[in-house]
Amino acid sequence: MTTLQTNNAELNQKQVLMLMEYLTQWLIRSGVGYNDFVTALKPVFYQQALTELERIEQKPTDSAVSLLSGLHRKDVNAFKKAMQAGQPLTEAKVAEPVSVPARVIGLWLAEGLAEKIPFISEDQISFESLVKKVSTEKHPRSILNELERLNIVKEQDGLVVLQQRSFMPDVEQFEVRKLLTNNLEAHLAAGVHNLFQPEKEPYLEQAIFADELTDESITLLKEASLRLWEDLSLQVLKLAIERCALDEGKEGATKIFRFGAYQYDENNL
Repeated sequence: MTTLQTNNAELNQKQVLMLMEYLTQWLIRSGVGYNDFVTALKPVFYQQALTELERIEQKPTDSAVSLLSGLHRKDVNAFKKAMQAGQPLTEAKVAEPVSVPARVIGLWLAEGLAEKIPFISEDQISFESLVKKVSTEKHPRSILNELERLNIVKEQDGLVVLQQRSFMPDVEQFEVRKLLTNNLEAHLAAGVHNLFQPEKEPYLEQAIFADELTDESITLLKEASLRLWEDLSLQVLKLAIERCALDEGKEGATKIFRFGAYQYDENNL
C-alpha cells in the first residue's frame, strides 16, 4: 500500500469513527457491547469484501478476502461454507454472538425457573449459579447491574426478580428505531454513492450550516425549518402518491424513493 493510500485509509477511518460515536451510544444504551458488535460486523466485512473484489474483477480467494476485509482466514472459510450451504452468514459459527447477560436470561427462561430467585444461595438455584453456568469469567454482580440497567431484572431483598414485561416489544419505540435506521441507511447510501461514484448522477445530499448563533436565532431557524419541511414534504408526498398510482402494476416498478430533512444544533465552544 502506498503512502497516499495509507493516509487516505487513515483519514477515512477517522471520519467513520466520528459517526461511530453516536452509533456506539445507541448500541451501549441498548445493551450491545464491543465484542457482540465486532462479532456481528464480521459477516458485513466479509460480504463487502466480496462485493469489492467483484467490482475490481479479482478472484475472491480466501487470501484476497482476508486481506481486504481484515478477517482471519478461519472466519472467511466459515462464512464461505455457510454461503455454499445456503445459510445466512450470521449462522456461521465463528464466534459466540450472544452476550453473557442475554444468555443468562435465556437459560433462566429455558430452565423454567421462578420469576424470583435468590442472588446467592448454597442449597437452591440462584442468580450467581445461573451466571456461572454461562460464564466463569464474568462476575455475577456485574451481570446483575447490566440487566438492571436494561430494566430486564430488578433486585429486591436479596432476590433477583425477572421483569416479564421487559421482553414485550415496545411497538412505538421499535417503529421509531426502524424509521431512524431506514433514514440513516438512505442518507449514508446516497453519500457513499456520491463519494465513490462521481461519474454517475449524484443523489441530493447537502445541508446548510451556520455557526456563532444565539439561542434566539436557533429558535427562529428551527421554526423556519419546520414550516419549510411541512410545505415541501406535502408537495413531494402528493407527487409520490400520483406516481405510485400511475406505476402500479407496471413492469420494472421495483424502485423505492426516500426524501428527508434534518436539523440539529449544539455548542461549538
